[in-house]
Amino acid sequence: FVDTMRTDFAPFLAWSQAKGISTPLELVGEGSGYRKMVLPSDESKLMSQSKSEGLVQLIQAPLDACLVGEDFETLVDKLIFEKNDQGSDSDYAPWLDQFPTEEEFSGMPRFWTQERRDFVKQFDGGQLEARMDRDKLRFDKVEDQWALACVDSRSNFLPDNTYSMTPVLDMLNHDARVKTSARVDGADRLLLEATSDTIYLTGQDDGKDDDSGDDWKSQLFGGFFAGSGGDNSSDDDTPSFRPGQEVFVSYGNFDNMETLCNYGFVAEDNVANIESFRVRVMGKAPAYLIIEKDGSIDNLFNTISLADLRVNLLVENELELLKEYSGDGIISERNELETWAVIAGELDEAAYEAKTGIREAEAKNDMMVASYLRGRYNTLQKGLDKLKAEYPDLF
Repeated sequence: FVDTMRTDFAPFLAWSQAKGISTPLELVGEGSGYRKMVLPSDESKLMSQSKSEGLVQLIQAPLDACLVGEDFETLVDKLIFEKNDQGSDSDYAPWLDQFPTEEEFSGMPRFWTQERRDFVKQFDGGQLEARMDRDKLRFDKVEDQWALACVDSRSNFLPDNTYSMTPVLDMLNHDARVKTSARVDGADRLLLEATSDTIYLTGQDDGKDDDSGDDWKSQLFGGFFAGSGGDNSSDDDTPSFRPGQEVFVSYGNFDNMETLCNYGFVAEDNVANIESFRVRVMGKAPAYLIIEKDGSIDNLFNTISLADLRVNLLVENELELLKEYSGDGIISERNELETWAVIAGELDEAAYEAKTGIREAEAKNDMMVASYLRGRYNTLQKGLDKLKAEYPDLF
């Protein structure tokens, strides 16, 4: 272990070593409180962890050094016991001292004021507030919201579907773009591994679709990424070792709603982001459509909603066509064009609301909300761009 720029990591690093946790990466801190794991100054330290051709073990952590629970409530209880009841006498104290305070969790909407959430509701179609209503069931199950926030933001799944809070692994930050893998070796040690080529990627977006699976448990250790941009970035695709470049894992194939609510951050260019928007038809309950990360709307998520919209927009002389309609595909050319015209109008309104919210949030100097709405706007705009390409006559 190497600790640079902050001396308060020393007790934690010594404790980690004593617990048998190892990594060739270096833990560094910045004046803003941002902590990160970076590539070591000496490349040989990294290569010494290569266990097979091109495969590097980034972290080895015995499971008995972790806090493990069969569900999130159990893990919350264990954390409360170690932090509050045991305190400085806890065997985990040097690690727990590194955990964020409740004030540092202020990015999570669960700690926002209702006034702030009401402000967002004006511009995101009520999506965040709906998520908070669903999450309230979980929040009400625990008394210590700080402990739940720690579990939500710092735990990972093990192969037996139990939860684990894993020292050192929880110091890695998130990027959804590239892949690593994690496994439990002999049922007693967690290993985080990556290929050496992946470690040296400059991290430039190649424009290709991310076709990783949607199962967030299996994606929990989905990505690995070392550095993007900065003075060390390169214009070519040649991998190169870059000491001090930050190393990331992917917490999962998560959209911005998930990262905001459970981790307290968003990425305006999140390659995994999806968004939902409302489509209204007079006299009918509104439908909600999901825009996927590539901007597509005619997708599996929306099959039922699109079928309902098509049926709701039939005119009288088309009703006979329902006898042969299976719920998939078009009913008539006229009906199809009207359906997408209605969708385009509602999507354009949702994008306009998000864009307005960005300006309002920036005027209030609320950069977190501005980033959340900008990420939403970017995805909605992808949907509009796709519709413009498919149905240019609608615009």
